Amino acid sequence: MNNFQIEEIQSAQMLDVCADLLVAAYNAEPWNDQWTKAIALEKLVCFYNSPKFMGWRLLHNGEYVGCCVGNIEPYFTGDYFYLKEMFVAPAMQRMGVGSALMQTLKAALQPIGIKTIILFTGNELFPFNFYLEKGFNEMDGMRMMHFEA
Repeated sequence: MNNFQIEEIQSAQMLDVCADLLVAAYNAEPWNDQWTKAIALEKLVCFYNSPKFMGWRLLHNGEYVGCCVGNIEPYFTGDYFYLKEMFVAPAMQRMGVGSALMQTLKAALQPIGIKTIILFTGNELFPFNFYLEKGFNEMDGMRMMHFEA
């Protein structure tokens, strides 16, 4: 799909529109969450303030329709990129927005020598297959854990 324009997120102010997209994406099927814009923006600003933040937002025909954010983290085998969030406006899902964001991310990491991207996603939701199609694999021996008091 052409008519895509991708902007690197270079200030916390650029996250305002991303917060709207997060709310629209995650409050819709299949997640049906109950995000507010204030909490979404707070979450995104936390990511922005993390060391080695990287992020992009995508426009289609002048309207913001996707966002991808994360940061580079150290590991004993070498740095990796931790993809914290990638979300697309519900009406634009399965139209190439996520693929364009993923391609942008991989292209940005290549010249700085980052070869690994790590993310968490549900294995029964459609993003799981999207990531498989983009070359991701499940990590053997890893399970996501949760504690709630």
